[in-house]
Amino acid sequence: MNKVTIRLILLLVLSVAAFGQKFGYINSEFILSQFEEFKEAQSKLEVEGRKLEKQYYDMAATLDSLQQEYERQKFLMTENNRAIKENQMRRLAENIQKFQVEKLGPQGEFYQKQQALADPVLQKINSAIKKVGEEGGYDFIFDTVAGNVLYAQDKHDLTDKVLKELQQ
Repeated sequence: MNKVTIRLILLLVLSVAAFGQKFGYINSEFILSQFEEFKEAQSKLEVEGRKLEKQYYDMAATLDSLQQEYERQKFLMTENNRAIKENQMRRLAENIQKFQVEKLGPQGEFYQKQQALADPVLQKINSAIKKVGEEGGYDFIFDTVAGNVLYAQDKHDLTDKVLKELQQ
């Protein structure tokens, strides 16, 4: 951030604070590390990720093996057998690319599963933050992980209150 931006943010915070606003902060990484539902979702994602990774590496190993075999034997093969092997390798390479897009890509199966598992957990966390904020009369709650808080007194840390709310 440049000096002008920092000064504007500081001016905004000071002017808002002057009107008696109440601030609090949380540590979202700590909340996620302690929230059992998030840990379960992460565990499911890790299992799914390992499964997809294994499928990908198995396909890649098969292609590598086919290519090595082809290179060793291509001069001994008939023209027809060479064409068959080349076609087989090309189809497998295309299947690997398709797998990467459909399973591992930004809109792929793994991403969608991640969203399906994470969204309900994040909604619960956001609801808990909102409830703690409303019940505590806070005007603003910041997240220290996002880098929005450079300093804050411990008495304004609402992380434990949010965790208690999630556990109810």
